[in-house]
Amino acid sequence: MSPDRPGPRRSLARRLLPAILACAVLATTGAPAAAVAAPVGALPGAASGAHPGSVRPVVLATIDVGLNPRMVAFAPGWRQAYVTNAGSNTVSIIDVRRRTEIDTIPVGTFPYGVGFVRKGAFAYIANRDSDDVSVIDTARREVIKTIPVGDAPRGVAIAPNGRFAYVSSTGSGAITVIDTATHTVTATIAVGLSPRGIAFTPSGRAAYVANSDSDTVSVIDTAAHTVTATIAVGDEPRGVLVTPDSRTVYVSNTLGGTVSVINARRNTVTATITVGTNPRGLALHTGNRIAYVANSGSDTVNIFDTRTNTVLGEVAVGDDPRYTASGPGGRFLYLTNTGSHSVSVLTLAH
Repeated sequence: MSPDRPGPRRSLARRLLPAILACAVLATTGAPAAAVAAPVGALPGAASGAHPGSVRPVVLATIDVGLNPRMVAFAPGWRQAYVTNAGSNTVSIIDVRRRTEIDTIPVGTFPYGVGFVRKGAFAYIANRDSDDVSVIDTARREVIKTIPVGDAPRGVAIAPNGRFAYVSSTGSGAITVIDTATHTVTATIAVGLSPRGIAFTPSGRAAYVANSDSDTVSVIDTAAHTVTATIAVGDEPRGVLVTPDSRTVYVSNTLGGTVSVINARRNTVTATITVGTNPRGLALHTGNRIAYVANSGSDTVNIFDTRTNTVLGEVAVGDDPRYTASGPGGRFLYLTNTGSHSVSVLTLAH
């Protein structure tokens, strides 16, 4: 497993506890059982009237990329996906139709987050160890500018209107705001300790930020660039997902092994879902009835019903799965496997 710098105020014992517990479980029970995969055929329609309890995740393919991939994002148009390879200091470009790596681009040190701006003309890559963002011209497939940001940037999220990008500067406890028209920093917003995942509401009026070392989520008014609410969640939140109707926010709590369910109107936690070990990335399947969560400590993906908040299934993937991106229409999922240097392609079957 590749290194991931711990945030402040975290003891070594606290960080090792989940791994110790996981080893104890595996020693007595064996590896997590994968769901039985149905034959690969037509893409299933989990939201087309089938009972959610009858679906299960299935791995369709595995794509080799660079060393220690962290995050993945689909370019507008869905023809390509970009993967940040933290161990190679590169970005892999995947041909979505052929499910193969077609090119690599050198970027900064320890690339982490990725987002597309100006209708896919540029990709923003947050480089954790060089404290900057690489701007890739996607037509030329090369870095055309480097933007200094805060300490240890990780997540990148693009506002729905495309006008600015939010970058979580983990070591600075802040969000760096970049004007995508000029590729320049225009604001810095103080949030909690060690911010990680970021997600905008569909309107773009608010953004939710997971503060991994504060065990909170900051709610940002994007017009005023100020924090309007702070929500206590589980232990070490990292991934954030806002539903398309803006009513619910899901947050993966990595050390807690849970997903917090937030009522976005009241900014309160209404439920907690127990999932696998060290959950991180979250994504939705078509119809928004089913959500995926990647469990880096148990090398699995869980799916859960977003109406009942119950886990429906699990499948084994690669080593140390991290972050996710939903494919066209949410019909399938891309998932980075940091320890096995690959991307898994998943969908649902009945």
